[in-house]
Amino acid sequence: MMLTKRRRALVGFILLAVGLTGFCAWLLLKSEIHRRETRFADHVEKISSIVRNQLDTNEAVLAGFSAFLQAVDQYDSEAATRYASVVLTAYPHIYMLEAARAVPIAEEAAFEALLRSTWRSDFKLKDFPSLTRQPPLPQVSLGETWPVLFMYPLLPQATAIYGVRLETVAYLSYALARTHNNPKPVVSPVFSMYEGGSAYILMRSVSRPDQARDHSKPNFFGSAMVALLLIKTGSLLEAVEHANVDSHVRIRAVLKNVAGAESEVFSTVHGRVGFLDRLLMPLLSDRVEIASASQPMTLLFERQLRLRDVLTVEIMMILALLGGGLVLMPMVLIRHFRAIEKAAIEHERSAYRASHDVLTQLPNRYLFSDRFNQAFSDWQLNGVPFAVLLIDLDHFKTINDQYGHEIGDQVLRTVAARMLQAIRTGDTIARYGGDEFVVLMTDLMTSESAEIKAEKLLDAICKPISTSAGELSVTCSIGVSLCPLHGRNLDTLLNAADRAMYGVKQLGRKGIAMTESGP
Repeated sequence: MMLTKRRRALVGFILLAVGLTGFCAWLLLKSEIHRRETRFADHVEKISSIVRNQLDTNEAVLAGFSAFLQAVDQYDSEAATRYASVVLTAYPHIYMLEAARAVPIAEEAAFEALLRSTWRSDFKLKDFPSLTRQPPLPQVSLGETWPVLFMYPLLPQATAIYGVRLETVAYLSYALARTHNNPKPVVSPVFSMYEGGSAYILMRSVSRPDQARDHSKPNFFGSAMVALLLIKTGSLLEAVEHANVDSHVRIRAVLKNVAGAESEVFSTVHGRVGFLDRLLMPLLSDRVEIASASQPMTLLFERQLRLRDVLTVEIMMILALLGGGLVLMPMVLIRHFRAIEKAAIEHERSAYRASHDVLTQLPNRYLFSDRFNQAFSDWQLNGVPFAVLLIDLDHFKTINDQYGHEIGDQVLRTVAARMLQAIRTGDTIARYGGDEFVVLMTDLMTSESAEIKAEKLLDAICKPISTSAGELSVTCSIGVSLCPLHGRNLDTLLNAADRAMYGVKQLGRKGIAMTESGP
């Protein structure tokens, strides 16, 4: 029972150690994941700030360009070029500045002829579908045409844009219509540019006071114009990728245009992740709404944590230490509990040896004395008598002398085993010395019951005994004393039983005698 309890305690301690180690490892990994989440949140804030600053810059540049167009002379494209050069040098993420003016439908031919004679001999008003050889798409009717008359920088691949009517560009038609009588900038959807790449346009209406016309100079800037800011999506992507120190963060930007439709501005390419990463590690995500007045944009962030992100060298070293502790702790506990069990077993053996006869494994006189005290206390409390029997083997010395002590020991062990079988569980048999045995019989109803039990012991002992020297026969003499009739202490009862047993010896041995008188 004690061993079972100790083993249960050992298992409990091991499970507790495993649980605590696992909990510490879980806290460690949880802390590292939280650190990664914090870094991800900081990363989101940093990228969002960069995008927000660029969008604010776009609005500021467009406002400045619009103010310049209000003041420049109608023919002074060189001043506009110088202004645009300074702006694009300061803000290289802006791809191009453009300006278009309103021309009444009735004046198209005269306007076209004026620009041919004063500016470019090949100038022509163009429809965008014809230029790009695409089928015409639905457009908003404005009552005037809006040709592009100014661009900076003047790129060879973009020269064909001069004279293109903005209202014929499907993705600009609705935005152009919304600029009328609207002091706020208007944004177009993201589109594929004529010269390649994708971009979106931020435009704003510009009103100028009417000026006296000089027909000897080109009329680039009229009383009604739109200032256009052409922004390549790649420039915004470059700024984001330059600041995106974590290549495993996927960033997707979506622009909501004036019509309420959404179009993707850019999407970064993120590193590949494995199956176990997706299975075991969390997916970090965030959504940032940039409430720009002209360029409302949504940024979507995703970061699939990987095992290698969390299992850094430092974490692996700590986990290795925890793992080592997890292995060593049960070993130490098992060794400790084994030492305790061994000590307990040795203690039990020592206690058993101190209270039992080594040869017969019967209780010795010290344990018998303790059992006698228990029986005496029970008699004092309940008045139940008990008996003490003294048993002496007859002529046992002859067996030792004739066959040797080894055969004698075999006889003693057999006699002890037979006596144990012949008595009740509550009775006690002890080897008192040599070939003498003493029996404590408790809970006796009458003195005759003690004699009956003694007869049973006599019969068991006197049966033939098989030994290494062959089958031997042995007899015994038994003396019986009763408590309290013949005494009230162990020495008195043993002396009384000894006198009775001596009487049996005098009468020829092999018999039972009850003590005739009290102490």
